[in-house]
Amino acid sequence: MQKYSEYEIKARVIKVRMPVEEVGLFNSLIDALPRYALTRTKEKGTGEVFVLVTPYKVKELMEALEGMKKHIKNLEILGETDEELTF
Repeated sequence: MQKYSEYEIKARVIKVRMPVEEVGLFNSLIDALPRYALTRTKEKGTGEVFVLVTPYKVKELMEALEGMKKHIKNLEILGETDEELTF
């Protein structure tokens, strides 16, 4: 019996940028979404955050990010990225 599916599901990675002091609020808002995504930073203090989202929830996440622009000053959605992430 095989434990995992033979099909690989990869996450999509959306890169956003904001002032460093807003990153905590942003992470909290993403965590409050119903299992849409996770956040990671590559370098501390840059204000760049990578949002890892399942391929099935990209549309919903993008709508949520657009809504967050009202609450997080200078939030920029930089789009999908192919940058290598190591955690």
